[in-house]
Amino acid sequence: MFLGINTHFIMKFDFDQGLQFAQDLGVKGMEVAAGGQFSKRYCDLDKLLADDGERQRWLDAYARHDLQISSLSCHGSPLMPDEQIAELYRFQFRQVCELMEKIGVRRMTLVAGLPEAAEGESSPAWISQQTQEPNLSFWLNTLQWQWDQRLIPYWKEQGKIAADHGVTLCFEMQVADMLNNPVKLKRFHEEIGPVVACNFDISHMWAQGIDPITALRFLGPLTQHIHLKDTYINDYVCRLQGMNNTTSARHPEDRSWNFTQVGWGHDEATWREVITTLRFVGYNDILSLEMECEYMDVEEGLRKSADFIKPIMLEKPVGTKYWEYAEYRGQRQFGKEGEE
Repeated sequence: MFLGINTHFIMKFDFDQGLQFAQDLGVKGMEVAAGGQFSKRYCDLDKLLADDGERQRWLDAYARHDLQISSLSCHGSPLMPDEQIAELYRFQFRQVCELMEKIGVRRMTLVAGLPEAAEGESSPAWISQQTQEPNLSFWLNTLQWQWDQRLIPYWKEQGKIAADHGVTLCFEMQVADMLNNPVKLKRFHEEIGPVVACNFDISHMWAQGIDPITALRFLGPLTQHIHLKDTYINDYVCRLQGMNNTTSARHPEDRSWNFTQVGWGHDEATWREVITTLRFVGYNDILSLEMECEYMDVEEGLRKSADFIKPIMLEKPVGTKYWEYAEYRGQRQFGKEGEE
């Protein structure tokens, strides 16, 4: 495993300053944010696709700082009912796929999105529960419509584009997304095909009351990318309002849960279990830092996360087992004694 970072969270720095900051943190892999206007500082899609020289200079800048581009992210609102927003995402998604093929990067991190509840509506709607009462069955009907008419057709089309460029789509199981939990993600993988994998963001599991260890074991090799951040559960507010409190993240003191830095929501023993489980399911790749804490400075938060996780990462593959060394030495000794 190796430490990574998403460039979205170092936007406070100019390009070279940001790469130096990442290197100083001990980062080895870069998850380069490629979608959206704010991503241009670290990945200007138009320039990089139009000019081979510009693209090589861009790659050389990362290499000078000993930073490997491990993945590109294209987070956005793909299923937004506003056609202008959706079309811009569709265009940038194609651009990201093209760039990834040119530079030999295979993994894209992204979300599936959230559509409207019915044809012609203008706002996305997240159906988070069902009911047994017959007169409220529209929830179930709405969810089925979103899945069959919006989610699956859209991603079958985009999945083919990605596959044609050699790209694997690593979907994040976000709160308020069509693929918010492991069961939905695995069902989605079965319907769309092998182009679908998982970008496992542990914080979204804790925010929904999902056990991340169970989720990792359930998904197994589908987990092909990791986002690193934690979730602080505010017990006082939870006891009063439950986990589905809709208070704005701009008022973290009044929320049931908040995203925070690694180690600030769950202790080291919990994170050691997470790291161990990643090894058990065969994951040995990037752990990509994020910073979405409302009550901590961005730079300070990233440093604290890196300082917490680095000592407990398993950086080397397993290799030769201790007993294999012992067995080998015993065989050598036996051979020598036999010759004598």
